[in-house]
Amino acid sequence: MTRSNIDSYMPRGGLAPRMVGSPALPLILVCGLAVPACVVAPARADEGVAYRQIVEKHAPALVTIKFLLRMESQYGKRETESEITGLMIEPTGLVLCANSKLGAPRRFGSVTPTDIKILIGDDIEGIPAKVLARDTELDLAWVQAKEPPQKPFAHVDIKKGAVPEIGDDLYALRRMAKFFDRAPVVSDGKMSGHTKKPRELYVPSGVSVEAGQPIFTEDGTLIGIVVLQLPEDDEIEANPMAFMSMGRDIGGGLILPAAQVLKATERAKLATADEEEADAPASEPSDEDTEKSSDDGD
Repeated sequence: MTRSNIDSYMPRGGLAPRMVGSPALPLILVCGLAVPACVVAPARADEGVAYRQIVEKHAPALVTIKFLLRMESQYGKRETESEITGLMIEPTGLVLCANSKLGAPRRFGSVTPTDIKILIGDDIEGIPAKVLARDTELDLAWVQAKEPPQKPFAHVDIKKGAVPEIGDDLYALRRMAKFFDRAPVVSDGKMSGHTKKPRELYVPSGVSVEAGQPIFTEDGTLIGIVVLQLPEDDEIEANPMAFMSMGRDIGGGLILPAAQVLKATERAKLATADEEEADAPASEPSDEDTEKSSDDGD
């Protein structure tokens, strides 16, 4: 383009370009080289519906676990107030969360959550709770409300799980930080693969996830829970370079299938029941039992 051609497109008054030549020229002038930025792929008509349905259906079951994290190491002791998100999975107040976020034991000291409370909805006081069980291998922990609720809590039924295929849509639900009023947020991606070792796990892509986050189908059925999967300490020490090469796989987040979450929950509840029964004091024999034993002796 010659200088005279350039001048022909410049405004004589210096205020705005004159629209001359091809009808497409204004669009080219506006977009310049960033033409792709001007093209926005239309969202699917049902995508917005799925977002809204998941928030309306499951956000009430997405609770906040608030606690004091007591840390002890060779450098001393300290406490910090922490918050994580958990998923209410039973109407009686059983909450599922990531063990790695609930003060999991660390290599260079002990970390213990204390003064645990479950915050539901707009509640700022919280319901007193306790750690019911942990599964360090699966990165799951269960927190139980200490007192039964006056009415059943909103919850997600983990017995009704979906099994996705590669290419299926995934919808992740989380809560923002306290500063943002813990607003529920939905994001979506795809199932891009699955593993068989160290166990069956779904691999997401195109969506940012974090440990403890629930993943749903488009219709709101639970697919699984995001977990942190790490080799054993001795494996890491034996081959630290191999561990570093796993960073991309670990950092992207992996999803433990709902069926595995259900089995782990049932094991945790059974183990807890056995422990409580073993710790219960032996009941004293009643007068009737004493009399019967005396009669047998005669």
